Amino acid sequence: MKMLLSFCILSVGLAAGLCLCGCGAGYTYSPWVGPQQNWSTGPGGYVKVVDHVSIYPPGQYPSQSYVILGAVKTDSEAHLAKAARAQHADAALLSTERSYRSGTVAVAAPGMFIAQPLRDTVITANLIKFH
Repeated sequence: MKMLLSFCILSVGLAAGLCLCGCGAGYTYSPWVGPQQNWSTGPGGYVKVVDHVSIYPPGQYPSQSYVILGAVKTDSEAHLAKAARAQHADAALLSTERSYRSGTVAVAAPGMFIAQPLRDTVITANLIKFH
């Protein structure tokens, strides 16, 4: 009985630890430390809104002036929006979004073989705040 109780406590602790491991920020942030400039603006353009955060694709710029808060590297637009909210940014200027093959998962059974490619995404962007 004592061993069963120890096993249950260990199992619950392990499950809780695994759940908490996935709760990280999901992005890396590097603050801008240089002088601010008159950054590029545009007359209008395409904007994608993710979780109430405007994301400008490469080559598209907001119509109003802004300052750059820093750069973000992440794996999803949801994490990019999370980073923008955490750093009090008004929007994000997407620099690159790249998807690449990172491996393969193979499943084999008698008379059957399935190989599914795994893909990872890397997104880099600048977080901005409007004047």
